[in-house]
Amino acid sequence: MNEPGVQLIVEGPLATIGLNDPARRNALGLPMFDALENALHRIRSDDAVHIVLLRGEGRAFCAGFDLGAAASDPTLMPQYIQRLSVLLRTLRRMPQIVVSAVHGAAIAGGCAILSACDFVFVAADATLGYPVHRIGVSPAVTIPTLHQAIGFGAARSLLMGGQLITGADAHRLGLATHLAANASAARAAAASHCQALSHKGTNALRVTKAWLNELDGSLSDAGFDRPAIASAAIATDDEARALLAKWSDQARKPAQSR
Repeated sequence: MNEPGVQLIVEGPLATIGLNDPARRNALGLPMFDALENALHRIRSDDAVHIVLLRGEGRAFCAGFDLGAAASDPTLMPQYIQRLSVLLRTLRRMPQIVVSAVHGAAIAGGCAILSACDFVFVAADATLGYPVHRIGVSPAVTIPTLHQAIGFGAARSLLMGGQLITGADAHRLGLATHLAANASAARAAAASHCQALSHKGTNALRVTKAWLNELDGSLSDAGFDRPAIASAAIATDDEARALLAKWSDQARKPAQSR
C-alpha cells in the first residue's frame, strides 16, 4: 500500500510503515495523518501481522507538525493536535508490538510518536524534543504516553524546558529503549529485533501488552482526550497566532536572502 507520505510493506508477520515525505522531513500534515491512520487500521485487523516497524525515509524520522501549512491556515493546528492524540492512542493500543527506528529529527509530534511505541531504536546523533512553546503550542498531548516512558519528573523538564536532546540523551532518559551508533545501525538493529520478536509466542506478547495497557492507563480515553482538548483550545488564540506568524516570518528570511 502506498499513500501520499506513507509506504506500507507487509512481509509475513512484519508490517513496515515508512514515513515517506522526505522533502518535508516527514512532517505531520492532514494527508500524513490520514495515511498513517489508514495503514494502522489495515494492520490492526490483519491477524497474520504480529510486529509493526515504523521508520522515516530521508534525513529525518519526523520533524513534527507541518508548520508551513498551519502558518497559512492557523485553524489546522487544533486539528493536528487532535489527530496526534488519536494517533498516539492508536499506536499504544495496537495488538501488535510496535517498534520504531529513529534517525535525524524526531521533533514535537515526531517525538510524541516514539513515546507510544513499545520499542524505540534511536541513533545516538538523532535530535529529539518538544520546542513548541515558541509557536504558542502546548505539548501536553504527549503526556499520556511520555510520562509512562520517562516518568513525570523527566517529562516535566523535557516538556516545559523545550530543549532538544540527542538520541543518547533520549536513551538515558528511557524514551528510547535501545541506542545505536548511527542511522543505519538503528535501522539494522530495529529490523533484527523485529525478526527476533517474530519467533516469540505471538499470543503471549499480545496478552502481555494488553495487560500493560490495562494497568498503566493506556485504555483511558479521558486520559488522552483532556490534554488534547486543552492544547487545541489555545492553539489559535491571539498569542499562538502571533508566535506562529513570527516563526513563519523568520523561517522565510533565509530563503529571501539567498
